[in-house]
Amino acid sequence: MIGMLKSCASAAYDFSPKFFLKNQLNDMQILLDVILPSTDDGIPGASELGLLKFIDGYLDGVVSEYQLSLLKFGVSSIISSAKLQSTTDPINKRSYWETQADKYFAAGDSKENAWNEELNTLLEGKLDKESISTNALHFMVFQSFRGFAVYAFRINSTIGKEFLHYAPIPGQQLGCVSLEEATNGKLHAFEE
Repeated sequence: MIGMLKSCASAAYDFSPKFFLKNQLNDMQILLDVILPSTDDGIPGASELGLLKFIDGYLDGVVSEYQLSLLKFGVSSIISSAKLQSTTDPINKRSYWETQADKYFAAGDSKENAWNEELNTLLEGKLDKESISTNALHFMVFQSFRGFAVYAFRINSTIGKEFLHYAPIPGQQLGCVSLEEATNGKLHAFEE
């Protein structure tokens, strides 16, 4: 786990992926950058933090075989859909992924409920992954990768040390004090 945390500091393509295929890395990096972009006030995004490498290692080392097979199937499907757009222009690719993210992250409750019902049917074994609708499959992938990205972001050492309250050796305990007074308003970082 410590090795995965340290992997977040390096560039996205200087590794041999264990979960992703090499030809999926560019699209997955763009998707992660759409989910967690860098901000104008200096907070680094997915690319700068190397979250793709972390997520690849996390999936390989932590996630169950069944979940891995379902995610691999889903990632292949979203990449195939992206390839149908047949654009190599980075701006158009990013625009495509932004549109897809809006579709799956801002879907109405009725669509989300229908997709979740279909996914539950799949998990109960009443449906195989080849029979699931493309929308439900893509919804699952987008939701999963948003969760992985946020998790990787929160435990990243750069974020923990520079943007969250980081106290590797806690000082005195003050009891009931406001967050503003105790940490200058910053959330606590996870320790390595």
